[in-house]
Formats: sequence, C-alpha cells, structure tokens
Amino acid sequence: MVFNQVEKPRRDSRIPLYVQIIDNFSEAIRKGVLQSGDRLPPQAELAEYLGVSLAPVKQALSELEKQGIIMRRQGLGTFIRDITPVREERIQYTRIPWFHREMAEGGFKPSAQVLELEKLRAGFDKQVQDELKLQAEDEVVLLKRVRLADDMPLAIQSAYFVADKVPGLVERNIAPQESITGILADEHGLTIAAAQQRISADGATAEDARYLNVAEGGPLLLIERTSYLENGEALEFLRDRRHPSWTFTVWLSRQQAP
Repeated sequence: MVFNQVEKPRRDSRIPLYVQIIDNFSEAIRKGVLQSGDRLPPQAELAEYLGVSLAPVKQALSELEKQGIIMRRQGLGTFIRDITPVREERIQYTRIPWFHREMAEGGFKPSAQVLELEKLRAGFDKQVQDELKLQAEDEVVLLKRVRLADDMPLAIQSAYFVADKVPGLVERNIAPQESITGILADEHGLTIAAAQQRISADGATAEDARYLNVAEGGPLLLIERTSYLENGEALEFLRDRRHPSWTFTVWLSRQQAP
C-alpha cells in the first residue's frame, strides 16, 4: 500500500474534515491506491499524516466501518475490505455522469460492444418520444452497447439521440474504446450542459442475463437520464441497466439557512 498517495483534507474547505477523509479514502480505493487486505496505519499515525486531530480520523473510520469499506480485527488492526471499487459511481451534483471518463479516472480500461446502431421512429417508444420532446414520426438514433471496464461487463446502455442533431452517426463505425461523448463534441459540436437522472430497481431480462452474467428475473439497477444542450433542447435519452453489484455514493452538504 502506498498510503502517502491518499489525498489530505483541506482546512479551507466548507466540507467537514471527517467527510473529506471518507471521500478521499473512497477515491483512493476506487483508483486502486488502497486495495483489499491493505492494513491501515494506527489512528495517531493517520492523524499525523493527514494533518488533523484524532477526532475527525476516529469519526471517519467509524463511518467507513459502518459502510463496510474497512474492518477492524481485534489485536491485528484495521484493514480494507474485499470490495469491488469499479462497480461504484460517486454522484456529484455539479458533474454529469460519463461512463468512459469515470472508468478511466478510476484506472480501468473502458470499452464497449455495440449491439445495435440504427434509426427508429420516436413513436415506437412513448417514453423516448416524451423525454426528447419529439413527434411520433420524428427519427431517433439508437445506440445500444454493453459497457465494460477491464473487459468486465457492467451495464447495457441504450442511448436515443435526436437524429437530425447527429447526422452520419448510424453510418459511422464506433470502435470499442471510443467515447460517444467525445464523438458528439468533436464531430458534431454538441456539448451536454445539463441532465436529469433517475435511479430505480428492475428485474433482469434474458438479454441482461446473457450479457451481464446475472440471473434472469434477478434485481438490477435501472438508470434513466435525459441530457440537454445549452439552449435547453433535449439531445439524448439513456436507459442504463447496471449490474446489481453496482453502488452509488452521493455526497450532500448542508446549505446555510437564508
């Protein structure tokens, strides 16, 4: 373990020190700096390295233990649990999720297997039509892919784009390592400015079982996201069916009362 690569908390931040410590530990685990079975230094040594008192260190470790991220062994010390950091997405309210970027920043090789790339009438799916604010006869481009990290299947994503905003996309050969967000920006001059995301539970279909190595009918996560351009027009509606072992971590901060 290279513990000196764990980021130190900032005293000039409005986020409490113990919350920063939790966040920095989670980030170090996600990036592979801290790995399963690593033994943490004693609390006093942690506090000295992090430049804080013992109180926030104790509070942070207690919370990390509750979350199942670390475990204490009597007489042996504190250890990182056997977890899979690649199957976690940390939601920041100022940052729009982007699978390719999140995986790359975590030290994993993102890739994709294209299942479908075709034009359809928006009316074939009422939700797609409504989310993209289209007429039934308008066209959308469907890009359906299995998303992988280090060749491990994590999700089946079906992205529906307003067709007249992405001319030539259906005819384009999208390579396994290419990012659709990068293609939209570089080749179509489109940058997503805002998005609304919903997360719910769903049952695995036969297709999910085939590509995600899960049991048909078993639980998985369904993420639905509509993305908008700076002018407020909808560009993409995404259905993202995630492996059930995936987790989401959301950090919240209390605002000052008016």
